[in-house]
Parts: sequence; structure tokens; C-alpha cells
Amino acid sequence: MKFKPTLFATALLNAALALPLTMAVGATNAVDPAVGTWTLNLAKSKPDAALPAPKSSVRTYSATADGLKVVIHSVDADGATHDLSSTFTYDGKQHPVTGATDYDTIAVTRVGPRKSKTDMIRGGQTIGHLSRVVSADGKTMTMTLNTTNAQGQPEQTIDIYEKQ
Repeated sequence: MKFKPTLFATALLNAALALPLTMAVGATNAVDPAVGTWTLNLAKSKPDAALPAPKSSVRTYSATADGLKVVIHSVDADGATHDLSSTFTYDGKQHPVTGATDYDTIAVTRVGPRKSKTDMIRGGQTIGHLSRVVSADGKTMTMTLNTTNAQGQPEQTIDIYEKQ
């Protein structure tokens, strides 16, 4: 007797075969947990003791065809505004940064589903590292910065951002 699958059995088999492919495609197209607008919570942050704390900072991450774009708008303790931006991928390769005074490129790698590590590079030399972790609930982003500024001074800050 020759087996002839029913329409239901064929549909079930096709769905079972397609599910792993759908899950794989969905995983690669998942929205980065950093995407969105984040505002610095000064009360929860720990700026470097030797540096004046900023008045404010807003980070906006958006997905683009070229990777993830970050735009940072900050107001320093003296009231001067600073805008920085970069578009990068998590490939560990150098990507240009505009508006930064202490570094000119960044190299970003993903360390976990909600965590990344950024090397901050000036003139081909790594001058610091930034660790970014988005909380499991997606509401808080912690940025830990260890770097040396253009004047050769070490800086260490822990910035807590809240999603808007």
C-alpha cells in the first residue's frame, strides 16, 4: 500500500520544517535592546571624582541599513553642549566617530544578548573601554567607562540611563 499524506499532514510537516528557519531568521533580525532613547539618571550615576558631572546626556540608538547608529547629546557642567555620533556594527572593526574630542573611532563587539564592549581608539591606539549592559526588563542601561582622555588623565565613570 502506497502512503499518501493528507492535506493536514502535509501542512503540519511544512510548518515543522519551516519553524527552525523562521526562528533563525527572527534571531538575526531581532531588535537590538539598546534601540531607543535613553536619558542619563544623574542621581544613580557615579561620575569620575576628578571630573565635573555633566548636567545631562541623552543617547539615541536607531537601527539602520549600515548597523546601529548612536547619537549622544550632552550638556557639560559649564552648560556647553556636545553632540557625538557613530554608526557601527558588532564586528570589532573600527568605525568613525564624529564630535568626540578624546577618540576618533570605536570598535564594538557583542559580549552577550544585552551586553557590548566598545574599544575607544585615538590615532590607532586604544585609549579606553566602555561596557554597555541593558537590563533584562529593557528599562535601564548601565555604561561603565574606563579611559584616558586627550590630556593623558585616566577617567572612570558609571552612568545609568533610563529608557524613555
